[in-house]
Amino acid sequence: MKTNASRDDKGRVYAGENQEERRARRRQQFLDAGLEVFGTLGYRGATVRILCRRAELTDRYFYESFDTTEDLLMAVYRQQCGALEHAVLEAIAMTREQGDLMAAVESGLDAIFRLVSDARMARIVWVEVLGVSPRVDKMYNDTLVGFANLVIMVARQRYPDMDIDEDEARMVGIAVAGAVSQCVLHWLLGGYRESRATMVSATSRVFKGLLSTLPRSV
Repeated sequence: MKTNASRDDKGRVYAGENQEERRARRRQQFLDAGLEVFGTLGYRGATVRILCRRAELTDRYFYESFDTTEDLLMAVYRQQCGALEHAVLEAIAMTREQGDLMAAVESGLDAIFRLVSDARMARIVWVEVLGVSPRVDKMYNDTLVGFANLVIMVARQRYPDMDIDEDEARMVGIAVAGAVSQCVLHWLLGGYRESRATMVSATSRVFKGLLSTLPRSV
């Protein structure tokens, strides 16, 4: 019947979900399973069988969305990095009216350390993706560059007279992003001994030192 044509295009509807929605839900179940398995057992200890058991789905549905466990690892990594970026941007936006770069930096850092207090996320983003394959290495480096660009973008928005060429700005951003990354890794591997406030205060000093050296146009 014509009234069911739109349903036929996307598959029959079960429990209020069409085929496309069911597939998206199953994919998310595997992303959730990947976060748990890769973030606790580790990527190298994970198998499709273990991931399927965690997702409560069969391997048929795993291969519906992913070709390999590496593909799932990359998808989980991107999802978690996306959550980090969203949280940082949201935190920075809340300080916009203050016009104070350090207030924005500290707010963004607090958002980072709040999220990475989930050891599963921190382990996946900072440990499990390292040395897996050249394409995963590229993804990791591209993400680091992306966060470095975010640092410089925020700095230029707050200090438009900042006089530094693009190549040096990019490397400065990478240096700062790397410093924060190393602190996150230490926090994770050290069992979160330091308080979140300490981590924010310590890493913000890197930014303060940087700001004191940036040349301004006259």
